[in-house]
Amino acid sequence: MKRFLALLVALVIFSGNAFADQIGTVDYDKLIRTYNKAMSFSDDSKIKQQNIEKMRAEFVKQLREAKTSQSNNPVAFEQLEKDLQEKLDSEVNAYRDWASERSVTLDKELTTAIESVARQKKLDVVVAKQFVLLGGQDITNDVLSVLNR
Repeated sequence: MKRFLALLVALVIFSGNAFADQIGTVDYDKLIRTYNKAMSFSDDSKIKQQNIEKMRAEFVKQLREAKTSQSNNPVAFEQLEKDLQEKLDSEVNAYRDWASERSVTLDKELTTAIESVARQKKLDVVVAKQFVLLGGQDITNDVLSVLNR
């Protein structure tokens, strides 16, 4: 629905060609793929996710071993299972918090850079390039230059 509305707004704006030079477009996907900090975030995120998966696999292994070695002590097994689940949950929550903070920071940096380039180029509106069929001034590379300084 958001994409439809953005497309509709872009079409209405571009229907009066007098404004085409005052409208910028930015390829947000390209920014995410090529901004140094975004690429670093992606790499760090993958490593953290892999570490969580390794931890989960290790816990499963520990539980299997405990189940066979402590088959006569279900209380100890349940306590181990609970402790391991709490550790895993703590790690997952820490990852989510870290990822959320980094995402918010990246979004602010992207928005600030887009606003800066738009002011420099005296653009009234900047629209996601994915919603623009024709016209507008592509400022993606200019924004990348600001971000990757």
